[in-house]
Amino acid sequence: MANQLLVRNIPKHMTLWIEQRRAENRMSQQEFVFGLLQKVYQTEESQRTPLFSSVSRDVIEKPTPACIPFKFVDLFAGIGGFRIALEKQGGNCVFSCEWDKYSQKTYKAWFGDTPHGDIRKIKPTDIPDHDILAAGFPCQPF
Repeated sequence: MANQLLVRNIPKHMTLWIEQRRAENRMSQQEFVFGLLQKVYQTEESQRTPLFSSVSRDVIEKPTPACIPFKFVDLFAGIGGFRIALEKQGGNCVFSCEWDKYSQKTYKAWFGDTPHGDIRKIKPTDIPDHDILAAGFPCQPF
């Protein structure tokens, strides 16, 4: 059985380009994209490297909140293990909370925002609407 690859949140201009080219070549989307990947794979390493050298997290278009399927809050966040998993599934973190200062520093380094502090000092009305509430072990009994 062949491995599968699911790619989400492709910008509209790219999907239109793929659709146009695959129709011109009378190919399915799968055949067309696989053909592109085959060409890149078969290209010599020295020629392939420049193709990907300009790609970085800074230039990749991040999906907008409107196209993300769910929002979540990350309580008792630690260093963000739940956040990593939920973002990989297309989630958008709308609130995080962690009281440990060292965990907060790591979280900020990884995600760019510092979690709120002690959950007991946060009003429930200050927590945004969300679809999923993630709460890290062992703190959730609070």
